[in-house]
Amino acid sequence: MDQLRKNTALLYEEVKAVKYFLTIFYLILLPYDFIYYYLIPYFNKTDIGLPAQGMGFLFHIILFAILPLAMYLVKKGNPEKVKYLYFFVFMFVDFINNFLIYWGTDHEFKSGHILEIYFILFSPIFVSNRFFWTMTLGFFVKYMIMGVIFQSPKVLIPMALIIFIAIIAWILLTRFQSYLNAIKSVYEDLRRKEKLAVIGQMATAVAHEIKNPLSALKGFTQLQQEKDKGDDQYYPIMLNEIDRINGIVNDLLILGKPNTAIKKPKKIEEIIQYVISVIDPHAQRKDIDIILDTKDSAVLLCDENQLKQVFINLIKNAMEAMPEGGTVTIRTKTKDNMVEVSVIDEGCGIEPDKLAKLGEPFYTTKQSGNGLGLMVTKKIIEEHGGGIVIDSALGKGTQVTINIPS
Repeated sequence: MDQLRKNTALLYEEVKAVKYFLTIFYLILLPYDFIYYYLIPYFNKTDIGLPAQGMGFLFHIILFAILPLAMYLVKKGNPEKVKYLYFFVFMFVDFINNFLIYWGTDHEFKSGHILEIYFILFSPIFVSNRFFWTMTLGFFVKYMIMGVIFQSPKVLIPMALIIFIAIIAWILLTRFQSYLNAIKSVYEDLRRKEKLAVIGQMATAVAHEIKNPLSALKGFTQLQQEKDKGDDQYYPIMLNEIDRINGIVNDLLILGKPNTAIKKPKKIEEIIQYVISVIDPHAQRKDIDIILDTKDSAVLLCDENQLKQVFINLIKNAMEAMPEGGTVTIRTKTKDNMVEVSVIDEGCGIEPDKLAKLGEPFYTTKQSGNGLGLMVTKKIIEEHGGGIVIDSALGKGTQVTINIPS
């Protein structure tokens, strides 16, 4: 649905640009030719009218004759083809007109039309690099060919003018593209924040409704397990699944509530050492070594419990990426008043198209994941004024780097 709306909006803007293009095209065509071929010669006491050897009014008739075709293309949803239609038709009739006027005569070639400047200057409106270069190179090559055919050095003047106008148009085009990219970035950021806000509201409501019954369910399950000690096959599974649901609920609560971090000075090494001591027994059962490589022991103003949650999430993700075992390396260093912590695994890596989506709500690359862990991690890091970067190579592993102000 979003893609459909996007395509509809782009089509609508393209149609508007084409309508402006056609309107100004004809508003320039007739007045310019009237002034150039009738008004100016009248005051200069020279020959009035279109060149006798050329196409005459057939030049204008052809350009008006393609208007119904242009409207048909717009109606059929192909407005992007209209600008190319006018460019190639104009180039064709202009070339024929000049050939008829100057071929076989002693007149020195001196031609040009203001529409050529219009084509190049208007091209940024379509925000298309291809159209811009088609216009610029097309008219430049046209004068180059004309100069060779009619042996006229005067074509250097319009060629230089085309380059000058093209530079202006290129500056406008790049500014338009930069502006549009900025708008797109803001829109995506607003859309992400809106999605997070909706998820947060929903998460808080759902989590509170689940939390209390879940605690009761776990208590009764443990009580029943004590009564039925002869059956140890299903109760551990039930308790593990209840704990997993509880973990999801806790993630939802973190997403749903505002920034309530209680920040105190704490050594980053001590936080990581604590997390490793908690996870290491589980890592050993999976034949995974966790190595801590610290350059210094920086002190952070942070919420200790929240950062513990961050490192638990990152190390668990690294371990799950190595089902056959391996090494998880955690490196810390201080750089420009920022503490950089990298969690590196030797797993299978993540595909580039999937890598770009990591951190989006409910998006995960794991079969049993829910897409909330990394989202919670990013939220905590951002609330601490930091950022997170994920680099991955297929078959080599993944490196997650967080930066937090020290």
